[in-house]
Amino acid sequence: MAIQTNSQNTFAAIGIREDLTDIVALIDPQETPFISAIGSAVVSTQTKHEWQVQPLAAASKTNFQLEGDDAVSASAAQARVRIFNYAAISAKIGSVTGTMKAVDVAGISNELDNQKMLKAVELRRDMEVILLDNNAYVAGSAGTARECAGIAAYITNTDFTGADLWTVGSGTGGTAWNLTATTARAMSLTILNGAVKEAYIDGGKPDLLLLSPTQRINFANLTLNSSLGGAAQIRYNFNSPKAAALITAVDTWVSHMGTLAVMTDIQMASDTATTNGLDDTAYIVDTSKAGVSYLRGMQTFELAKTGDADKFEVLAEYTLQVDAPKAHAALFALS
Repeated sequence: MAIQTNSQNTFAAIGIREDLTDIVALIDPQETPFISAIGSAVVSTQTKHEWQVQPLAAASKTNFQLEGDDAVSASAAQARVRIFNYAAISAKIGSVTGTMKAVDVAGISNELDNQKMLKAVELRRDMEVILLDNNAYVAGSAGTARECAGIAAYITNTDFTGADLWTVGSGTGGTAWNLTATTARAMSLTILNGAVKEAYIDGGKPDLLLLSPTQRINFANLTLNSSLGGAAQIRYNFNSPKAAALITAVDTWVSHMGTLAVMTDIQMASDTATTNGLDDTAYIVDTSKAGVSYLRGMQTFELAKTGDADKFEVLAEYTLQVDAPKAHAALFALS
């Protein structure tokens, strides 16, 4: 078969219009599971955001009283603990030229509005990583930006098996964990159970296990390989004419200390720093004991026009409030 002689064909034709759909796909992940899971805390009114924690006296096994005894001496009152974090300012700047606004772009009705939306998505992703980071707060000054502490700086609970070189943070946001001398270790149910136990005995009711994609796969493998911790196998029978499905996902962890939703945080994959990256971290969170506090919620400002372009800034001023630091736990440097 051959093309008919002198037939007009597409290979030589001039003027064929391009075939470009009016759909623009956003390819990078925009989910922020941690911010969504913990929700909002009390609105900030100052750049230094403070809250109080009320501890209880340790349980006593010698609390026996005489019959008819006269109550004279009061038990020591437990002082409230005052904790704080600083509000950080995060922003994204955008600019669209006058020409860009004038041309016809496939799938975009208003380039300026589209750029504002994209910068807001990028900003929220930055906030997700910041709030999960092993970072201590910084008070800031006229020449130094304020930094809010990430949740790791409020956590002291973990499983220390094989991790004796770690230096634990103060649990008040003022110091981060020092993991520089840490040797990575594989995830196991032993260390997961050890970490969730520490949070539980301190009064926490963890309900979320937050993992990077890498660690989510490692966690799922624990249930597929009995040699990795002896997780109970759960099998389903499908009454379907279709072929059987291979199911490796684990969405819920029924631990000895309660049931936790298992969630993948795609933003944690962006930080792959050796022994100190979110990609190698697992957070065990009591979502009722943490929240994001906003001094200024996410907002967009039009900036002064200095040329043939429209400039804008998307900004948020926020901090992390960890109501009960001991209610959470973390595992770092997971291989």
